[in-house]
Amino acid sequence: MQDQKLNSSEEIITSYSNELQSLIEVSDDLIYFLDYPGYIKSINKNGALLLGYQPEDLIGRYFIEFVKTSSKSLVLNAFQKALSSDSKITTFEAVLLDKLGNEFPFKFRIKAILVENNVKGVIGIGRSLSFIKKLEDKITELSEKYKEAKRIINIERSRGLQKVSLLEELNKMKSEFISNVSHEFRTPLASIIGFSESIASDPSMTQEHKKEFNEIILSEGKRLARLINDVLDLTRLEKGEISLNKARFNCVSLLHKIIEKNLENIKSKNLQLTYELPKEEIYIDGDKERLEQMFNSLLSNAIKYTGKGGRISIFAHSLFKEFEVIITDTGIGIAKKDLPYIFQKYFSDSKSNEHSTGTGLGLVFVKQIVDLHKGSISIQSELNEGTTVIVRLIKTE
Repeated sequence: MQDQKLNSSEEIITSYSNELQSLIEVSDDLIYFLDYPGYIKSINKNGALLLGYQPEDLIGRYFIEFVKTSSKSLVLNAFQKALSSDSKITTFEAVLLDKLGNEFPFKFRIKAILVENNVKGVIGIGRSLSFIKKLEDKITELSEKYKEAKRIINIERSRGLQKVSLLEELNKMKSEFISNVSHEFRTPLASIIGFSESIASDPSMTQEHKKEFNEIILSEGKRLARLINDVLDLTRLEKGEISLNKARFNCVSLLHKIIEKNLENIKSKNLQLTYELPKEEIYIDGDKERLEQMFNSLLSNAIKYTGKGGRISIFAHSLFKEFEVIITDTGIGIAKKDLPYIFQKYFSDSKSNEHSTGTGLGLVFVKQIVDLHKGSISIQSELNEGTTVIVRLIKTE
């Protein structure tokens, strides 16, 4: 009878392991199943690779072996708590050691597996905090920069009332920038964590739902990566650490590509798009990838800040030794008092903030790219009327 019970337990453990296989194969998190004593019965390949192992190297090993000494008591207490709870998920943070002894912080969510009121093991998911820590460090760094800016502002205030208005505006812009960056980072993070937790806490989830959730996680992860790259690219540009990969290319063809890429967003808002581009090829000696980012950012702004049913026009032509591109929209526009500051870092005008969100880096990045190509950019706008952006780049003869 005792042997039958043991065999039954093994079958149950195997059953749970099989249920997890589809999730295990697609997840970048550390997903595992421990038997009641705490030995690893199943672990996903990506999770094992995070620690420098293959899954077969870890099967049968005691989980606590890979926990940093200072975290062991915390982990044991968390496991004890999970095992004493019928259905609750226990959350905790701990540091694991990889094959070379390197430390990696993780956030864990674990849940006891009960069969006929008997504990058969623990199922858990661990998310590496290294990436999230980097984001937090970046936000901390930005906060420190804000504090330093505030200190400078206080010094400048003492020099005369004439500078007070400008300095207060700078202080406000920096505060809004920190808030916007934090919000923009946390929004995709919340989606990633939420959908991952849903997958981890529901072993019976259908493959269709798992696929749908994982696609959302992937999309939000890419969005987060783009936001981080925006901040890093701007920093590198300002420090002169980015060099242009210049080559001769047809800028008319590039504009066609950018328009095509944004057609779906234009249609989704029922916007009317008109464009007139030269029929002949016009060549520019520049960094095609950076210029594509620049023009795409301008068109994306026009789409973002133009209400449903509005109009966007793109006109490009050869103007003496330059190639001029004009993008016009009937969007919310920019207040006249804000126009002098639109290319300043941290700036995001108050009117647009009522309708959308962003880091306030877009136009700064655009201006830096144009300047690196020795071109020019100007913006004309009226509040509630629309905006016109004019970019001029030097042609290649």
